[in-house]
Amino acid sequence: MWRFLPLAGVVLFAAVGVWWRSWLQRRRYGTRAILLFRSTSRGQRLRDGLAVSLLVLLVGQGIVAAGWPELLSPLGADQRTTLEIQYAMGAALLFGGVALAVIAQLQLGASWRIGIEEGASPGLVTGGLYRFCRNPIFLAMLLIVAGYALLLPTRLSLALLVGTYIGVRQQVAEEEAYLLRTYGDGYRAYARLVGRFLPGIGRLG
Repeated sequence: MWRFLPLAGVVLFAAVGVWWRSWLQRRRYGTRAILLFRSTSRGQRLRDGLAVSLLVLLVGQGIVAAGWPELLSPLGADQRTTLEIQYAMGAALLFGGVALAVIAQLQLGASWRIGIEEGASPGLVTGGLYRFCRNPIFLAMLLIVAGYALLLPTRLSLALLVGTYIGVRQQVAEEEAYLLRTYGDGYRAYARLVGRFLPGIGRLG
């Protein structure tokens, strides 16, 4: 059963957190929310490409794990009890991350975007989950990939987890610069009180 969970979690995130959420955005607010590859910045387009590649690799390896698990070489312990605990933790992180991402997306309302839309100022959201964390969606992405790596502990999974962390940090820096340009002192005051990913950690000085 465990071998099907990585694929199921990633597909669920793509279906609910990307496709359904973008459909809801257009229906409720009449705006396009997926802005990948629309930036004039070469660095941003590269990050967009890496994000798409991440999703493709997660799905691809998940398909192999579900259909042909003997082709993969898992890392880690072989003891059944240890593996069951590892898999349970992985499932909790993966599906908990999906739930966190969807809730955080819904709480953004009209402000939700995948990508940066220069010149747009739909409103600064500071309530709900955003009272405790400035970037709960990116935190959810890290949890999803961490859970995936526990469920499917291969070298590729570990590389994807490290790459996700690096990419998230870079994207957060770009988005925070955009928020400072757009909302100025309002965002600065908010960021001085609320941590970047965890409460109290990564506040602006």
